[in-house]
Amino acid sequence: MPKKLQAGDQIPRFTYDSPYQPQLPFYDLLDADTPLFVVFMRNFGHPITRHYVMEYIQDKDKLTSARLACVVRTDPHVIAGAIPEEQMPFSLICDAEGVLYEHFCVPSTTSWFRSHSLTALRILKEARKMGYKAVEGETYQLPLTLLIDRDGTVLMAHYGQSLTDLPENCAALEKVAKAVLDARRREMEKQNKRAARQEEAETDEPEAEERAPEEDAPETAVLPKEQPAPAEETPIVPEASEEEPAPESDRHKELSQAAALLFGDGKDE
Repeated sequence: MPKKLQAGDQIPRFTYDSPYQPQLPFYDLLDADTPLFVVFMRNFGHPITRHYVMEYIQDKDKLTSARLACVVRTDPHVIAGAIPEEQMPFSLICDAEGVLYEHFCVPSTTSWFRSHSLTALRILKEARKMGYKAVEGETYQLPLTLLIDRDGTVLMAHYGQSLTDLPENCAALEKVAKAVLDARRREMEKQNKRAARQEEAETDEPEAEERAPEEDAPETAVLPKEQPAPAEETPIVPEASEEEPAPESDRHKELSQAAALLFGDGKDE
């Protein structure tokens, strides 16, 4: 089903025609250590397409973090007769019928003002000096730049807003590749750290489960410590008066004398 691509999408498997060989598996292009730029352009005879293809050829050595393939809406035999295979340092995918353009929703417009940037005007001005004549009422095919990983995952997708809204040369492609790959590396590092923390948490769970029976065992009643019996209060004895009590024998004498006075000494007077 046709849809606009975005990072994380998977490119379907398909075959394509190059100017020099038919029915090549696209995934064979991806089978390398570095990701692949796929740049969708207009037909190969258009001045803007030729301008960018020549720019990519001239500084091809500056692209080291990725590789390049260009898609053009041109019959493969037209290119094969114009450029020998050994002179083309990157892959060309010929899609004269626009099947891939339609499937990946590569936009086009009839608006001249929307599609033409200052760079496009400069390129077309130079082309007119060489005899180029624009077709009136033509549809302007806008570009699409993809960066695709080895497994077919889209790392970056940029749908151009004008005819020249694409990396200007291989040096620019290299900057884009480094930025995308650096961002992916940082994201993978974050994912690895999260996975390591998750693994540590899962490793700690069995230890907690082993301790669980002890924690779940019925609690042993804790008897309150026996409090020592309160000491018996010592009765407060009133202090003795300053006069010490008389000895017991003296008290008897005193009582006897008092009784004699009251009752007599037992003799009749």
